[in-house]
Amino acid sequence: MQSIRVLVPLSLTCLLVACSGDNAEKAATGAVSKAVELAKGAATGASKGVEEGRKASTSVDGAVIVSSGDELTAALTGAVLTATNDASTQLAQVTMGFANDGAAPVRVTDLSQGNHVTGLDGEGYACTTLHPGDEFTVPAKAKLKVDLSFHCADKALATVRLYDVEYAVTR
Repeated sequence: MQSIRVLVPLSLTCLLVACSGDNAEKAATGAVSKAVELAKGAATGASKGVEEGRKASTSVDGAVIVSSGDELTAALTGAVLTATNDASTQLAQVTMGFANDGAAPVRVTDLSQGNHVTGLDGEGYACTTLHPGDEFTVPAKAKLKVDLSFHCADKALATVRLYDVEYAVTR
């Protein structure tokens, strides 16, 4: 990233000295466009590399890393255990339960960073998710309760979605 910060001004200076008027504008536009494209590609590649590296390597505790709906349903069973609405604060509090029948812990990751926790009202409108936490780990051959909060205005929460897996809220 440091080299990009040096490369862009240097390239622009060289181009602007050699050009004038419309040519300088076109040259500067092209140089900045390529620099932004390069930086964006590098950031995307780094992000993908981190995720692939996490999945390819064994975590310190030997946990299976989950970062998609398919992986979630393959590793854990889940359900909404309790849901309450507080009319005065317009908050919905949900406790979800996840069961891990496997021999290794299961770590569900990238929840808040990827906006992968969504509460939906009965009409399918999204509620505001409040501080879901970025990950949780269900120990091997165990269950874990996970608390989530949503601001749903005057609507009752009907569904909680993690990645693309939906869990019905029953009352």
